[in-house]
Amino acid sequence: MANSRPRQYFRYHYRILRFLGLGWWHQPEEGKTSNFPGWYLYYSIFTQVVIVAGFVTMETIDPFVGEIDKDQFMFCLAFIITDNFTLLKMSIFIFKNVDIQYIVHTIEIELYDYYQNIPKIRETIKKTKIITGAFLFFGWLTIGNGHVYGTIQDIKWKSLVATINDTSLHPVRALPQSIYIPWDYQKDSRYIPIFVFETIGLLWTGHVVMIIDTFIASVTLHMSSQFEILNEAIRTAYDRTMSSLCESVRPEAIQERESLLLSAEETNEKIVQCFVPKEEMEAALATTFRNCFRQHQLLIDCAEKFSRTYSYGFMTQLLASSAAICVVLVQVAQDASSFKSIQLITSAAFLVAMIIQLGIQCFTGNELTLQAGRISEAVMECKWECIPTSQRRPLLMMIMRAQRPLKLTAAGFKDIDNVCFLSIMKAAYSYYAVLTQKQEK
Repeated sequence: MANSRPRQYFRYHYRILRFLGLGWWHQPEEGKTSNFPGWYLYYSIFTQVVIVAGFVTMETIDPFVGEIDKDQFMFCLAFIITDNFTLLKMSIFIFKNVDIQYIVHTIEIELYDYYQNIPKIRETIKKTKIITGAFLFFGWLTIGNGHVYGTIQDIKWKSLVATINDTSLHPVRALPQSIYIPWDYQKDSRYIPIFVFETIGLLWTGHVVMIIDTFIASVTLHMSSQFEILNEAIRTAYDRTMSSLCESVRPEAIQERESLLLSAEETNEKIVQCFVPKEEMEAALATTFRNCFRQHQLLIDCAEKFSRTYSYGFMTQLLASSAAICVVLVQVAQDASSFKSIQLITSAAFLVAMIIQLGIQCFTGNELTLQAGRISEAVMECKWECIPTSQRRPLLMMIMRAQRPLKLTAAGFKDIDNVCFLSIMKAAYSYYAVLTQKQEK
């Protein structure tokens, strides 16, 4: 079982994407791409329009027409920025469903026609689960703490109202997450349904954010892992061919090597040279290196298609992260200075979630570029001098292609890599410093 082929790399992502109404994602081996079959279309319309878009719209309107808590203004603003940009990423997933499924099909199915490293793939799957789990943990911590704080505040409101006369002016009853409600909701008969709707909307939208971002990061990580496997395939191509040819040599010929005074330490290459015809050896080498070349082309096509498909999603991510990290930094500073422990935990967890959200995109994109660029090094280490001159052209083409960096870009404006991550963090801190100075004045 340890060496068996892993399947359904994104099983959990697919199931949650289906549940969230972002399309009926089929596993690659199913051979289907029907996005919204039958009744599922109406379910998707309801979840995306009523729950997600409805909640985000009410959340966005509130700062302009509602009475928002000043202490939590920055925290709410960070949520608004993140959720509104999520609508754009969500639309990419809905309308580019087939393209994304094709990319996953290439990673999970087509690449198995070539050299694969099963333990490496399993290790990559484990990494994607860790990334997903870490992001979900801080996302749940943010949402959970926010609602715990809101519930505590509502209990305090009830106890305060119980101590004052009916004729007195009651304080306003607030929701855990500030959203615009065009009617009075102070009584339990109206407050509870709105509270439930807000909880569902916040959880639904939050999971859309987390699943889309971790899925994209997981796909990128698998592509970078495939480039790393290709590097290994190129480096070992000559030795693997010699080993395979050696295994096909007749036992009588292996025994005959003793008469030729070949020691046990002699390499497979010498055995093949002694007992395998030159034409057969050259044909086997040509097949091995041709497969490496085709695997390289398939990976490049897959990565470039992925970059084109989700380029505006990356742009959305960078804009959202720059703004959200900046404003939530202000909120963390406010909560820390006022010693509001529950609010501080909530805002700090949200800050960590935002940094992870940006980091997983940039770090995996950087790894993809790094592993793709190492192809030229692998070619130089593949014992190319031992293969016929006529078979070296594909190797030269792989070196030339590797000299042109393979990068994921934010609509062509910015490369998704470690430099991008650092520049956004610096910019967010600069904006934070400006905002805090203005607040002090």
